[in-house]
Amino acid sequence: MASLLENDNPQRVRARNRRLVLDEVWRSAPLTRSDLGASVGLAKSTIKEICDGLIADGLLEEVAARRGSGRQGRPALQLKISSQRGYLLGIDIGADKVISRVATMAGETLATVRTSTRKPSARHVLKVVRTTVESSLAEAGVTSDEILTTVVGTPGVVAPVTGIVTLAPQIDGWEGIRLASVIADALNLEREHVAAERQTDLATLAEARYGAAKDAHCAVYVHLGIGIGGGIIIDGELYRGAAGAAGEIGYLPHSFGDMAPPRSGVGAWEWAAGGRAFARHGREAAADSSGARLKELAGGRADQVSAKIVFTAAAEGDRTALRLVRCLVHRIAVGIASVVCVLNPEYVIVAGGISRAGDPLVDLLEGELKNLVPVMPQVCLSSLADEGAVTGAIHRASTHTFDRLCPVDGGARPALP
Repeated sequence: MASLLENDNPQRVRARNRRLVLDEVWRSAPLTRSDLGASVGLAKSTIKEICDGLIADGLLEEVAARRGSGRQGRPALQLKISSQRGYLLGIDIGADKVISRVATMAGETLATVRTSTRKPSARHVLKVVRTTVESSLAEAGVTSDEILTTVVGTPGVVAPVTGIVTLAPQIDGWEGIRLASVIADALNLEREHVAAERQTDLATLAEARYGAAKDAHCAVYVHLGIGIGGGIIIDGELYRGAAGAAGEIGYLPHSFGDMAPPRSGVGAWEWAAGGRAFARHGREAAADSSGARLKELAGGRADQVSAKIVFTAAAEGDRTALRLVRCLVHRIAVGIASVVCVLNPEYVIVAGGISRAGDPLVDLLEGELKNLVPVMPQVCLSSLADEGAVTGAIHRASTHTFDRLCPVDGGARPALP
């Protein structure tokens, strides 16, 4: 079999070097040409040829460095990703909110708009997406024609080949749609430049690139919200699985005898330990005299107790709330332990609405996990909170854009999945 080097040619080498330079500027900008050459290990003449070409193609630009104190002479020119070639759009769609972010090709945020959704149906959510995106474009002073790439985060799983959304009971009518095509049509964007991905995959990627697990070799992201979802980093890269469903940890078979309704589409563990469980058991307790404080915090209505109210009462020292929290955190720990025992991650990143309980939640989780796993990971809260998925969407939009405009093999790239 011929080696890769034997099959190589100058065009491929040049294409790989162009992408190497572009990616290094993306990661480390601003930096001078000499710093760039030292970083990527290319000759000065090669750096000059590649940078001149990327500047001519509108992918890089050079700006004068800020003059340092005490330095004499003309400021050095520094390279950065061009802010003139076009813009990126990241959209995070959830059961209770839509976030739209417009950014430069380098990922610098120009505008972020958030809208709550109160009726989790496909028709309503798509309407909210349209109005939220329009608001973010207007705030950024950008038109839809200037958008280079759009990445959409969604609950559930996005099939890698077909782009069809599955396992998304959070939004009525969401399962079965080709989300990228639907979003492209709704926003008058080019279908080839729109991609849809799992919401938790995008949030996991963001934490691994910019957040709590930056540069981690192996990490697990756990989103504790209305349901439970997750993402996995292996060898520093996002792991999606054969069908794009890696990280659907809410379906772990841990019911604790607290069974989800038949044909609900809700996973066993997320029903037993997610936000629904805190609210459900809190309401049951509030209907009894022992749950008086829970009922009081809910305005005298037991049926209005939420996970937030349960944690608030527990923070006050209410015995009933504390008992509920300890019970349900144990359930959370059992599910996390199942993943930890298989993957042996460095980090477990906890995100989602339940994570707003903060350090006390982490302390409880660590105490439970120590009794369940052979090797303890570092448990930490998400550093990106509920902006993880939209941050990851912009990151992926950058890589998709570079793949199309500066492919590593020098050839044209196919449409996004």
